[in-house]
Amino acid sequence: MIEFQKVGVVYNNEVEALKNIDLVIKGPTITGIIGPNGSGKSTLLKAALGVVRASGKVMLDGIQANKALKRIAYVAQKSSIDLSFPITVRECVALGTLPSLGLFKRITREEWESVDKALEIVGLSEQSQRQISALSGGQFQRVLIARCLVQNAEYLFLDEPFVGVDMVSEDIIIKILKDLKSKGKTILIVHHDLNKVEGYFDQVVMLNREIIAAGKTAQVFTVPNLKRAYGENILVERGE
Repeated sequence: MIEFQKVGVVYNNEVEALKNIDLVIKGPTITGIIGPNGSGKSTLLKAALGVVRASGKVMLDGIQANKALKRIAYVAQKSSIDLSFPITVRECVALGTLPSLGLFKRITREEWESVDKALEIVGLSEQSQRQISALSGGQFQRVLIARCLVQNAEYLFLDEPFVGVDMVSEDIIIKILKDLKSKGKTILIVHHDLNKVEGYFDQVVMLNREIIAAGKTAQVFTVPNLKRAYGENILVERGE
């Protein structure tokens, strides 16, 4: 269970990115975090990770989240990742083993086997020796999902994982995530494509610096809530 208690984030002492967030997310789940641009979606994940300074508390099964980071696998927005870094696909996925390794310890044969298994699951075994810079956007996103699989964390935080991703990769990723949920994982996804919300998420957090609504998708993803979060124009965008 993830619990946000009176969480607030202010950037540069003036811009209030999140205000008084009280939220409980119980797993296993695939929960979508949706809202307009600038609504604080990515900031919500970063507050849980301790990446940004926040007031209030974020608890993970009763423990302060920033003291339980080994239990969280985080995939940042692709635009924030340096794709020119000289590393192969297999080496990149192997980075998922680092949270469980002590200082200066080498990756074991068993861990390399888990890397290869993860690449097989995401359909990239034949790309294992390629540089990450040579991959398509969808292939690279699958590499990051494979890294999460290797980490074997209980919680997955994914920030816009489907941006710039081809439909083949998107289908592979969502099937993997649904399988992980069935195995007890709790997955939070920052997402912008409203057309996919009902098919992808069992729970939704609708956000616009404050919580607009949160809960089961069928109860939260409604026209009145969308209007509160996005404004009247959202009705045109949904074709109503």
